[in-house]
Amino acid sequence: MGVDGRVQAADSDPVRVAIVDDHPVVREAFGNLFDLVEGLHVVFAAADAEEALANLATTPVDVAIVDFALPDTDGSVLTGRIKERHPDTRVVIFTASLDPLQVRRAVRSNADGILLKSTPIDFLVTAIRDVASGQRVVAKDLSGVLEAADQDGLAAELSDRELEVLARMAKGMTNKDIARDLFISQATVKSHVENILRKLSAADRAGAVAEGFRRQLIS
Repeated sequence: MGVDGRVQAADSDPVRVAIVDDHPVVREAFGNLFDLVEGLHVVFAAADAEEALANLATTPVDVAIVDFALPDTDGSVLTGRIKERHPDTRVVIFTASLDPLQVRRAVRSNADGILLKSTPIDFLVTAIRDVASGQRVVAKDLSGVLEAADQDGLAAELSDRELEVLARMAKGMTNKDIARDLFISQATVKSHVENILRKLSAADRAGAVAEGFRRQLIS
C-alpha cells in the first residue's frame, strides 16, 4: 500500500477494466475500489449486455468483469459475444451462485476467469492482473462444483421461456413471429435462441429442434 492509500503495482501500462453489472451500487463500488488500485483503470461501466457491447465497439478493454445474472441475457452469452467480436478482451464472470449448471455454462463460454461475488478484494485484484497477463483463474470454491457437475453428467436445462421459444422454432416460426406470439422483443428472442443453441450444443436452429425432439423437450 502506498503512502497515498493506493495499492501499488509494478510500473506498466494500466489494465483497462470494464464493469458489467445491472446493480448501480456494484458498479459504483467497483469503480471506487479500482480507483484505489495502482495499475487498474476503469474505462466504462455498463448495466446490461447491449450497453456493454456498444461501449466495447469504441473503447479498448483488457479485462471485462461480467455479472452472470444480467437482466437481458446471462453472462455466459455475453462472454461469447465479447470473445467473438473482441478476441483480445479477457472476461471474468462473476457469479453469486454455486449452482453447477450455472458454473458449467460459465466455463463453456470460454471465460478467462470465474469468480464468486464473495471473493476477497485482494484476490479479485490479483485475478484481474493474472487474467490480463493471459492466465486463467477459477475460484477454489468453484473447483469442487465443476467436478461434481462433471461426475453427475448434468445437462444444461432450458428455462420455461426457452422451451416456449424452442417449440415455436420447431413450427418454423421466425424470430419476428416468435416475438409477436410471445409479446417480447426480437432482441429477447434472439438471446433465447442463442441460449438454446448453446445449451443443446447445436450449430443452428435445425440442430436445436432435432436435439429438442431427441430429448423429448418438444413433441
